Parts: sequence; structure tokens; C-alpha cells
Amino acid sequence: MTLFKKEWKLVMMPVPLLFLLLSGLVLIPNYPYYVTFFYTTLGIFLMMQSARENRDLYYMALLPITKREMVKARFSLVLTIEAMQVLVCIPFLLLRASYGEIKNAVGMEANIAFLGFSLVLLGLFNRIFFPMHYKNAYDLGKPFVVSSAALALGMIILETLQHVLPYLKDVCDSYEAADQLRQLPVLFGGLLAFVLLTVRSFSISVRRFENADL
Repeated sequence: MTLFKKEWKLVMMPVPLLFLLLSGLVLIPNYPYYVTFFYTTLGIFLMMQSARENRDLYYMALLPITKREMVKARFSLVLTIEAMQVLVCIPFLLLRASYGEIKNAVGMEANIAFLGFSLVLLGLFNRIFFPMHYKNAYDLGKPFVVSSAALALGMIILETLQHVLPYLKDVCDSYEAADQLRQLPVLFGGLLAFVLLTVRSFSISVRRFENADL
């Protein structure tokens, strides 16, 4: 808990919190809504870049804590940001559903299934970005480029499948109450994928960081 407070006071910056307001992008009738969560990852990247430039790693190395605890503290902060993004997005989803008769011609509607697929994308980002970063706990540019490319590919695949697969096209791309109930498996499946990908990311990150020479 002490390290978590340290992360909030010394690592957190306004940008990731301001980016939470970009959940409002789902109110735009014709827009690729998954981009909302790309800004979440961008905020995390900028936050960690600021921490690196302020020598946060070396400060933590001087504390009587293990490398595992250092990684755990950072993951706790990142997961908090990601959870906040999902929660802040919900009121905007409800507002967008109020004029759901205006369809999103670009891709997925902002509904329950959208949240489920977005959790998968966040899990994919965690799985790629952090293990690459914690090879030495310094590099951020390459991990972000690679994870962003993976996110872009994931978005393209999801938007393409939404136009091809009957379940995604007829059920997941709907604001109808009955259809949104049928979307719950996507939400729970997305949450499960997020948890599994993030847990795996944490495990690999800890192992790599413990082998890194600071």
C-alpha cells in the first residue's frame, strides 16, 4: 500500500487522468470507438516516460524493496488507470445508447460487447508493452510502437469481423436490451482474457526485471 501511494504521488501525472475524458469520443455517431482505449495506453506511456526522466527507477532501487515489489507497484497503478477508463466510459455508453438509432457506420457500436472487446485490447497492450519494457526497465519507445501496432491490428480485425460474423453483426452491433444481454458472454470473456494476459505479462515482467542489471 505504501508503494502504491508513492506511485500516485510521484509517478501519476495529469495526462492519463485527462485522457479518461476522451471516453466522450463514443458520443460521435461515426467513429472507430476502440481509439478511446488507445489514448489510455498513450497516457500510460507518457506517464512512464515522465517517471523515467525523473529517475524514478533509481529512486526505487535505493529503497529496501525487491524488484518484484517495484513491478507490482507499477502494475497496480496501471491497472487502476485502466479500470478507471472502463468505469468512466460507462456513463458515455449509456448516453450514446439514448440515440442508438443513429448507427455507427464505421464499426462497433458503443455497448456491452464493445467493453468486452476493449478489455481484450487493453490486455494485449499489457502483455506486449510491459515484458518488453522490463527487459531493462528503461526502454519505452520500441515497446510502445510494437504494442500500438498490435492494438491497431487488433482494432482492424475486430472491426472487420464485426462486418463478417453473424453474431458480431446481428447481436454485438446492437443497442437493443435483449441483444445486450446476449452480449454478456463477450464482456465476461473479455474480462477473462484481460486478466489472463495481464497476469502473464506481470509474471514475465518480474522475471525479466529480476535478471536485468540496473
